[in-house]
Amino acid sequence: PLEGEMAGRPEGVGTTGRQPIRFFADGNFYTPDRKARFIPIRVSTDTRTTPDYPLILNTGRIRDHWHTMTRTGKSPRLSQHIAEPFVEIHPADAQHHGIGDADIVRLSSPRGAVLVRALITTRQRRGSVFAPMHWTDQFAAKGRLDALTAPLTDPVSGQPALKHVAVRIEKFAAAAFGFAVMRDRPETIAADYWAVARCKGGWRVELAVADENIDWAGFAQSLFGASPDVEMLAYHDRDAGQHRIAAFAGERLAGALFVAPGPVAVSRGWAAEQLDATHAGQRQRFRIVAGRAGADRPDIGAIVCSCLGIGANQIAAAVGAGCGTVEAIGEATRAGTNCGSCRAEIRAIIATGRVQAAE
Repeated sequence: PLEGEMAGRPEGVGTTGRQPIRFFADGNFYTPDRKARFIPIRVSTDTRTTPDYPLILNTGRIRDHWHTMTRTGKSPRLSQHIAEPFVEIHPADAQHHGIGDADIVRLSSPRGAVLVRALITTRQRRGSVFAPMHWTDQFAAKGRLDALTAPLTDPVSGQPALKHVAVRIEKFAAAAFGFAVMRDRPETIAADYWAVARCKGGWRVELAVADENIDWAGFAQSLFGASPDVEMLAYHDRDAGQHRIAAFAGERLAGALFVAPGPVAVSRGWAAEQLDATHAGQRQRFRIVAGRAGADRPDIGAIVCSCLGIGANQIAAAVGAGCGTVEAIGEATRAGTNCGSCRAEIRAIIATGRVQAAE
């Protein structure tokens, strides 16, 4: 235990006034003779997967969030990069389980289950999946990864077994998907799957439901907390399962909801920006309902550089214009020139552009 280690530490290890002293800086360890110990162990080769739970789940963190988002979840800039819990799955495993990109899936273990967004990628090897551990009940309906993990620890180090959990994955039977932006965080979200994130000017919500018979106008009002004096504009195509609803308080957007039978294809960044814009004329308001920015406002794509708000489409356009290095992209778009944590994603976009050019 830490207390015992600190009690037996070599003289001078710790802090002295305002001057920090680094552990092990003088080469000593917390043992009687101050030397390190090698502990021989027997490696366990237990197989945890079964026919019912055939995949290995690895958990970890992602670039812009820390721990359980108690601080990073309050930042619109950090939340715009990845705004909902997800699971990475190899294309062959996704095909085997009938899962498409951006589907909602249920991950389950003998201890519990979560609902997350599917991200199909060759970054994962077959038989393994990865999901981040940041989302809690505050930010998602069923995104807590600790619901899956078992209370197992290594007998020598005490390290919990967070990296080797046997799970199964199955597609969630969603009747409708939705995306919404709103000025105020909704008190309740009546959906099987939802994930809420801060954005500039308010909040954004991803959602999915299994119920085919939902009054989407009423759902939108409960989501926005719309008062009687709010002007509502809506488009409904019930046969196609398409619904778009916008609420305006004066010249400001109170909220907008987009519903489709599959994952909603609307620019998240553009929709969130409308919360800070004025919408005095009908033309601007109809654009919200249409879910399109117009030819004069090209979609910048999913945010890659959180520091400077640069999207994937902007980076891809720079690649198409001849930028072939991260440094060149930085000169053209400024992406990757601040903290640098997005440089790996920029390299991936450059590589994709090269492949497409070769084809």
